[in-house]
Amino acid sequence: MVLLDPALDAVQDEVAEQNPKARYPRLTMMSPGLLNLRVSDRSGYWVASSAPLTERFGPRDRLSRDRLLVTAELATPLREYLEALFLDVVAGPLASFLPLDHLRDVLESDRRQDLAVGVLVNADREAIVLIRGDFDRIVVPWSWFRPTPAGLAPEFGDVEVIDHGLTIRLGRYEAAVEAILYELDRDFRTRERQRRIEMDPSFGAALRRLRIQKGMPRSGFPGISEKEIARIERGEVSRPHAATLRVIADRLGVEPADIGTF
Repeated sequence: MVLLDPALDAVQDEVAEQNPKARYPRLTMMSPGLLNLRVSDRSGYWVASSAPLTERFGPRDRLSRDRLLVTAELATPLREYLEALFLDVVAGPLASFLPLDHLRDVLESDRRQDLAVGVLVNADREAIVLIRGDFDRIVVPWSWFRPTPAGLAPEFGDVEVIDHGLTIRLGRYEAAVEAILYELDRDFRTRERQRRIEMDPSFGAALRRLRIQKGMPRSGFPGISEKEIARIERGEVSRPHAATLRVIADRLGVEPADIGTF
């Protein structure tokens, strides 16, 4: 049965009496290679650096609201067993994940869901699976990683998470996790935009951010002049015509209603 250290619990309880918010989140090294992050009395995150470390999880353990990350490949029977115990199980080759000490830093961050702890490559589907710090996953097609203006292209045979979860490296090519989430996760984009709202919340500013993120020049919109795009971005056109919006949205690969969310 998995138990937290009683001595550590006593210390945490004493702290909690003085400050109830201090008890959680709480990260504990249960044994070498096994981490547990408690975010409440009833839920938490586990990280095991090898399959044998999961042997301590028994049928009587109350883990149905916990998530498990194993930085090793699991045989099908073991994976099915663990999936019956945990709310969610993520596993894969060791090279696909951050080193344990860096992974621990991500778990301790209050923005763990906005960082990456691992990345799995699926060559058959031409996509990568980005594993976030809360163990949620997001599928990123290879086509998202566009070559740089200097011609540097991603190498999907050499992929890893670096910079303590901030960056994905694909050969010599690098992509910011924030940029991936900003484009592919609307919830993240909403949160991030709230942080930027004081700078410039206008539609034109949102269009400019999206255009730059996509690497699209002002001349890249058929039938719309660079001058007109510049006027929209400067706020001199409060709301473009529907047909203009459709051309802009199609070129940028989003829905017209989503442009203002960037």
